[in-house]
Amino acid sequence: MPDQSGDPWIDELERDLGQAAALRLLANAGGQRRDVPKRAAGSRLAEEVGLDVVEWLSDRFGGTALDIPGYRAREARDRAAELRAAILEAGLTTPNRSANVIAAEFGVTSAWVHKLRVQLRAELEQDTQLRLPFFDNSV
Repeated sequence: MPDQSGDPWIDELERDLGQAAALRLLANAGGQRRDVPKRAAGSRLAEEVGLDVVEWLSDRFGGTALDIPGYRAREARDRAAELRAAILEAGLTTPNRSANVIAAEFGVTSAWVHKLRVQLRAELEQDTQLRLPFFDNSV
């Protein structure tokens, strides 16, 4: 499933530097548009979020303004991904957990679980159709 946050770089930062670095950035600069310096050392941003984070950001975004996602938006996105994973794990066609059980666990309605299940089935079907083998009958 594609990243719908619009900020896939934050996942890359977390992968490269660890969760603590990503959380430090989100806690200190999340929800803000910040200028990323071309040189990290001695920058105000490095004092706020750490030299390692700003060096990483400078390599990718140095000299530009960057919208840093907010912590709560990231949390909501992660929770939505967990819900989708729970629906997939339960099964899309003959689920082994009811929509009511999943809805109660995630604090959403069963109607939302049903809607997501339909959406995930459609995405799975589309992916399957894209992977059909190509047969060359001209031989």
